[in-house]
Amino acid sequence: MDNSHQNIWLKAAVIGSIWASFEIIFGSFFHSLRLPFAGTFLTFSSMVLLITFSYKWQDKNLFIKAGIIAALMRSLMPTSVILGPLIGILIEAVLFQLAINLFGRNFFSFALAGILAMFSAIVHKIVSIILIYGFDIVKILENLYGVFLHITHLNLPLNYLFSLIAVTYVLLGLVSTFIGQLTGKKLLQNKTVEQFETGKWQFNNDLFNIEHFYYRSRYLFIHIFLLILFLIGLEYYPLIYNILPIIVYFLFLLKRYGKSLRRLSKALFWFQLLLVVLMAVWLWQDKISGLLVGIRMILRAILVVSTFTAISVELKNPLVKALLYKKGYSQLYAVLGLATAAVPYILKHLSNEKKMLFKPLKILQKSIALSDVLLQEFNRQILQRNKIFIISGETRSGKTTFLKSVIREVQAENANYKIGGIIAHGIDYRNERYGFHIENIITGETQHLCSRERANEDDIKTGRFYFYKTGLDFGNKAILQNLDSLNLLVIDEIGYLEIAGKGWFEAIEKAMIRQDLDLIFVVRKRLLESILQLWQNKHFVVVDITNNEPDFVVNQLKNSSHNIS
Repeated sequence: MDNSHQNIWLKAAVIGSIWASFEIIFGSFFHSLRLPFAGTFLTFSSMVLLITFSYKWQDKNLFIKAGIIAALMRSLMPTSVILGPLIGILIEAVLFQLAINLFGRNFFSFALAGILAMFSAIVHKIVSIILIYGFDIVKILENLYGVFLHITHLNLPLNYLFSLIAVTYVLLGLVSTFIGQLTGKKLLQNKTVEQFETGKWQFNNDLFNIEHFYYRSRYLFIHIFLLILFLIGLEYYPLIYNILPIIVYFLFLLKRYGKSLRRLSKALFWFQLLLVVLMAVWLWQDKISGLLVGIRMILRAILVVSTFTAISVELKNPLVKALLYKKGYSQLYAVLGLATAAVPYILKHLSNEKKMLFKPLKILQKSIALSDVLLQEFNRQILQRNKIFIISGETRSGKTTFLKSVIREVQAENANYKIGGIIAHGIDYRNERYGFHIENIITGETQHLCSRERANEDDIKTGRFYFYKTGLDFGNKAILQNLDSLNLLVIDEIGYLEIAGKGWFEAIEKAMIRQDLDLIFVVRKRLLESILQLWQNKHFVVVDITNNEPDFVVNQLKNSSHNIS
């Protein structure tokens, strides 16, 4: 990836981290006040932030990237595993980016984006409520509004009410545009550089680590399928047929995702469900029918919230990350880890102002001032990260040949570039793979690693092969040889032994401590998910040999802070 593309992602990470921090600061404030339109106020602050940043940075499609990062950050945070924040932020980013792409950076495009984003907030809220409770909630609210008009003797038809709301949201969109432009123009005029403490700022990129949790990629599709199936069942079949299957499914979710189902442990959630049932009984003419409708809405709410929580967790599966890598989004995960780790630092500097929530413009101005510090630190951190490549393919598909081509091209670029580790060479007998011997890249020495025949009592059987202790000792010694002076460590290959904590596992763990050491692993495709699971807190670049050429890996190594050129 070229430096200009990387720089755009880093700027997007800056905006995304500040955006997510805004959501935390103002979201917590609105939540503590129990404001019914908290999402509207969050959208308002987001649009002001984006308009202001549009005066600072004008990179192409910057804000859609920032939206992706902010959305993922909000959804990956422990307190926000539901997909609602992700969808809301993405919609705002898409609308803003489309507006400035189509009409440029001016009052009209900003106002258009602001107005549409404000309307998207209420539409998103309505859709979320209907998704959770079903269309029965619409009938309840309609009846409740009728009761309100009857008690107050007001003559305010629903179309008048909707018109009033529409005008309000248009005005909010225009006000957000005015404030954003005012702050952005002040930013261009202000040449003062504010100083921030950075000495104690340390990043922790353990973004996807959920301790003792084992992902299963098929569960993601199973949850989506079952959610659709149960929703259809609740809509078209009697309640009695749905209760038991949904309860059984919920108990499974509770067992597997219990720690993530925090929303279900909150008293407010259950109070809302109770209130919905009571309103259904009160507003339905047939009280029994109202009770059944209320129970159906409760089941639906628990089902939707639990399933979306499960989907949010499964989306953290390293295999999903690998899929995005293959689609060209490896840079996303690198900057996402930086942005997430920066949030505490941002909150520290934005939330220490006295009465900060009553001085939102001051927070906005300080956020913009922080952006330069963040970008500088992100650049420093990204240069210090080591790259870990996984060359992946089917059995006997040419993974080792691909690896040798990478090593040959790297050495041709710079003969002083130090490469160590091991390469596995297959041993064939009658057109079948009989075993392997491994080569020490530094010395050229070889040693028999495994075969289909057992040689000693201490041999380790894995699959069809017996791994020899002498071969394993030789390989581990080769991996660690001159480790401190290497630029690149190659391990061909990693498999079932390492997944079990044997083989090259301990040597790999020692090698990963070095932040300035790049690594290349060779992994069979069917073991890819398990290997990514094993080191899920690391930054991997998955290279499928069917879709890539050796030049891709070589160019990635060139962009490393300890490059080969």
